[in-house]
Amino acid sequence: MLSHCFSQGDWEKREMSDSIGRLLIFVNPNSGYMKGVKTFKEKVEPELRKKRIDFELIITDGADHAKNIVETRDDLAEFNAILILSGDGLVFEVLNGFFNRPDHWELLHVLPIGIVPSGSGNGLLSSVFASRKFPLKNPAFMNKAIDLVTSATCLAQPVNLIHAQTRDANYAAFLSVGWGLMADIDVESERWRKSLGSNRFVVGALIRCCNLRTYRGRLSYREHTLSDDSAHSPFAVFGRTAAEKLRDCTCNKPGTSRRNRSEPATNRRNEDIWLTAHSIEGIPPIDEKIPDEGWTVIEDEFVGVYAMAASHIANDGPMQPRAMLDDERIYLSFIRKRDLPSRASLIKMLIALEKGNHLKMDFLKWVDVSSFRLESLTPGKGRIVLDGETIGADSIQVTVSNYRTAIISDL
Repeated sequence: MLSHCFSQGDWEKREMSDSIGRLLIFVNPNSGYMKGVKTFKEKVEPELRKKRIDFELIITDGADHAKNIVETRDDLAEFNAILILSGDGLVFEVLNGFFNRPDHWELLHVLPIGIVPSGSGNGLLSSVFASRKFPLKNPAFMNKAIDLVTSATCLAQPVNLIHAQTRDANYAAFLSVGWGLMADIDVESERWRKSLGSNRFVVGALIRCCNLRTYRGRLSYREHTLSDDSAHSPFAVFGRTAAEKLRDCTCNKPGTSRRNRSEPATNRRNEDIWLTAHSIEGIPPIDEKIPDEGWTVIEDEFVGVYAMAASHIANDGPMQPRAMLDDERIYLSFIRKRDLPSRASLIKMLIALEKGNHLKMDFLKWVDVSSFRLESLTPGKGRIVLDGETIGADSIQVTVSNYRTAIISDL
């Protein structure tokens, strides 16, 4: 009955004969204030039992634990959803586990993800909540998340994914790409995660603004053109498993037969999976030259570059209020050293983030794009952070895609 004290790597399974559904649950015991296990035991599990929801619980024991499970489990379709108690990092890990499966396209459409905010960064859930006018301040933020994922009538909303390509790897992403100021704040404040939780970002921001760095780089982008950003309908989480939904699924990948998609992932190049799923044509791989036409190229000294695929990077304010869950564009921002009036203006910008007033700052440039490429011209200097995770690359190319996941978002 899950009465023992949990530790990393623990696994627990609970089944009821009259259950309404089944969840695969990942808890990161080290995220945020390190209260994920306690949150599950005291707040989530009692609601699951009350609502008659079966679950399999896995306490992650390190990087890529959840990713490896998602890659290799042959019974994922027997669940109704995956529930994550952590921050954005574990969501990123689970999503990229899907893409090493031969059935990734189908499962992404029918196996939604639920999130209980247990990390220091919860940008995806904050973006979902903001789109629904749900509360973003705790304890209401946490309580609403638990209500959603344990409701028998909960719905999942499709959310667009973007393709991020480095010279060594391909990633699915849902939130943000950072280089320079914001990436440095995210990574360097990690040391205070256990003691400060989300407040680590405030401390990190003050330190970085007082000791400002700049980075020489090349930013190339293709502007987003007007398109019909079509909305996608939410669907019920419980009632039918993912396997049962698959039987009625019409989610065929454009231009690809079901037979081709069933080939083992080991026999297919991951980049080929992505390059055939871009929402626009004519995007070169990262190791090829940027086209002479249709692209803008800026080579300069940057304070930072930050791109958003969602509205929030945390629950304390919108980074890009215009961003929607299913619009097929990336919101690219950058600050050039020569445009920055003073360090004090940076601090004002970060303070203004909470209410979205940073958008009024003239030195912060925004452009809607379909694809962009960022190249550091000082190798080894600066970090590229993808959905809050450092990826160890000096260059990255990011493009809108036809891929979507689904996030539990409504009752």
